[in-house]
Amino acid sequence: MNRRGLLPVLLVFSALLAACGAPDARPVGGSARAADTSTALDPDRAVRRVVKLFGSRMQTVSLLVPDSLAASRVQEAYGTLVTPDLLSDWMARPAAAPGRRVSSPWPDRIEVQSVTPSGSDEYLVTGSLIYESSASGQSVSRAAAQPVRLHLRRGGDGGWRISMYEQTTAHANAS
Repeated sequence: MNRRGLLPVLLVFSALLAACGAPDARPVGGSARAADTSTALDPDRAVRRVVKLFGSRMQTVSLLVPDSLAASRVQEAYGTLVTPDLLSDWMARPAAAPGRRVSSPWPDRIEVQSVTPSGSDEYLVTGSLIYESSASGQSVSRAAAQPVRLHLRRGGDGGWRISMYEQTTAHANAS
């Protein structure tokens, strides 16, 4: 195909990629998402989106590996979602970071119960961290739920970042 024939194909491909988007590759609720005015105007929705993305990344952070590898994975998975202070703390002490501590059950997602303003450009989120498991040859199923609390702050770039994450130590059995 010559250059003239390739240009329209590339333009169509670029338009399709832009329309589909890759949510993990863009800042969440930040100024770079100006085209998504509903997120920019609705902090509740943007905060929920950050928490959902954070929860989905937990299963990719193995804390069973040496600290140097765990710290690297923490940075890759959470670097754009948490404040620099929280990221620095977790990288210095990977065992304190949320992630996959055993092969099964594993953290799958966070189900948000409430999003409450807690100051200027700050929100408190409560929810449940959902763990899933699978027995050999069986489908994946909900294994447990654990209460979690997160604080989120709007950063200088306008995006929302998690500044505090805590969970209780006891697992509640799934019903």
